[in-house]
Amino acid sequence: MTGATTTRRTRTPDRTAGTGGAATPTAGRRASRPATAPRPVPHIVARSALADVAPLLPRLDAAWPPATPPRPSRLRRRLAAVLAAGLVVGAAVVALAGTRVVLARFTDAAEVGATTFATGSWATGTTWYLHNNPTPPTGDTTARPNLALDDTSPTGATLHNYDTDCDSRVGRSVNRGAGLVGEATACRYATWRSAPLASARTLNGTATLAMFARKSVSGGADPTLRAFLRVLDPATSTYTELGTANVTVIPNANQAWVEHDLTWTLASVSVPAGRQIEVKIVATGGTREPEIAYDTTAYSSSLTLP
Repeated sequence: MTGATTTRRTRTPDRTAGTGGAATPTAGRRASRPATAPRPVPHIVARSALADVAPLLPRLDAAWPPATPPRPSRLRRRLAAVLAAGLVVGAAVVALAGTRVVLARFTDAAEVGATTFATGSWATGTTWYLHNNPTPPTGDTTARPNLALDDTSPTGATLHNYDTDCDSRVGRSVNRGAGLVGEATACRYATWRSAPLASARTLNGTATLAMFARKSVSGGADPTLRAFLRVLDPATSTYTELGTANVTVIPNANQAWVEHDLTWTLASVSVPAGRQIEVKIVATGGTREPEIAYDTTAYSSSLTLP
């Protein structure tokens, strides 16, 4: 392999002295060479000219090309991913600020005869409405057990006869009996149930059943409506009784339906997940049968839970 040839350039100094005159050698010795300024090194001149942008230039003695910067460690990459996810979650929280949060939601359907019903949401201080089957009502029906209890407001405009097998009047009659929780005769009781709770719930405060009622026949001694509030375990078909409430029904059959309130005071009552809230209505006393109206816009009988 042949090496590259290096050419060395020399510079002949100017031997003139002063301006335009010839230099005279000093006797007995060789004339001295005048001093010359060193020739600027090209890359130093360039660096001086670009002094204003010097911070942007690499070091002249630095290796080229520069070394590839080290890749972030796996830990740093993971931390960056966690930080990005946190920013996304934070933005979502800000966007949802002020949104109403539901504590428990019923989504299961419960069987009632040949049809099904589903409840809505249970929030603090919620109101559940008493429905017929089917709901909204589309016509007269026989007396049905275990009706829907949920937070869907009634939409029906017409009050139908809900117990054609007991009488021929609109609404539902509750014939008088002993007034016991174990009443099982179809025309002597009515029940409403929620769907199984999706999560456990504590009841603490006053529960109120607001029910439109009147006597089925005018005159006579006033009957008593009795309501049992209880919790059903559908797995074992057993109940936990929460309390009993009574109200006397005074309005006669030829008078308007009147709202009657039955209340229970509940102190930190725990209802496990999967259980159902039930209201059972019976009647006792007096000499006239009481009747009740529900599941219409005008007669929206309901249960309010604390």
